[in-house]
Amino acid sequence: MSQVILIQGSLNKDSRTAVLIQHAEEELKRAGLEVSVLDLRNLHMEFCDGRSLKEYHPDMQQAYRAIDEAPAFVMGMPVYCYSVSGPLKNFIDIISGAMEKKIAGILCNAGGKGSYMASADLSQILAFESHVTTVQPVVFSSYEDYEGQTLVSEKTNSKIREMVNNLARQLNHSS
Repeated sequence: MSQVILIQGSLNKDSRTAVLIQHAEEELKRAGLEVSVLDLRNLHMEFCDGRSLKEYHPDMQQAYRAIDEAPAFVMGMPVYCYSVSGPLKNFIDIISGAMEKKIAGILCNAGGKGSYMASADLSQILAFESHVTTVQPVVFSSYEDYEGQTLVSEKTNSKIREMVNNLARQLNHSS
């Protein structure tokens, strides 16, 4: 079994990004993969200021170790102002060394349909900073895909399944 870390990157208590992460977790388990979730809402995260990892809170050191030990991760990204949220970018800045040369999937949630290209920012950050290979498709959802906190879009669910299958295939090839 392979370990995949799901990173829930929204701080919103009613996060729809967290809903996407939950769906991806279920699909990854169906694919026979071992999964754990890092939810930024549950981490003590300080501002990245260039200090050594050992000087950050133990939550960040533990998150670093978890990602470093896993061959793959899935990043759940809320879209703010057509880009990556500040807290998620801060998290990446602190732990990017652990992501080095990993395989990753991207789940993206936005307030509207026009923000679908924001995931390209995250892809570039991961590629340039940590040489991460992202699998396709990037999963994008917006308010239209939900009824309350329930994901109802079959298209989005289908893309999650496709992304998970491609991630699992990449993991099997790299083993």
